[in-house]
Amino acid sequence: MDRKTIEAFEKAHHYILPESYINFLLICDNHPEKYCKGYRDIILYSLEELPEERKLYEMDEFCPEYIAIGYGGGGEVLIMKQERDSNTLIVSSGGALLTKFISPEYCTFFNDFFEEWVSHRCPADEINPMYG
Repeated sequence: MDRKTIEAFEKAHHYILPESYINFLLICDNHPEKYCKGYRDIILYSLEELPEERKLYEMDEFCPEYIAIGYGGGGEVLIMKQERDSNTLIVSSGGALLTKFISPEYCTFFNDFFEEWVSHRCPADEINPMYG
């Protein structure tokens, strides 16, 4: 996995991936399942999985400014704003994937969290204490 591959993917799919997520893909060589420990029910997506998950959650229609990067076992969807400098991981209920519901009232926001989490190899209990 290299930046040229990611740039070509972004161009082909009209995505803007957050730099922190790009760095994660580079660190794990696009194999999150091999890199992250303590997953349990938390899954992070590889680059190739992003379009399918975007379609599954109907994000183009309901929250086009976000990208789903993973999910939790309790129906949570891990999303990020489609902005290069976004470093906030948002945990949302799958049923709340409407732009108007992506707010602290309905979601959990982890500001400046993603890079730190990746450096610890993605422990599940840092997203949801019930996994600890």
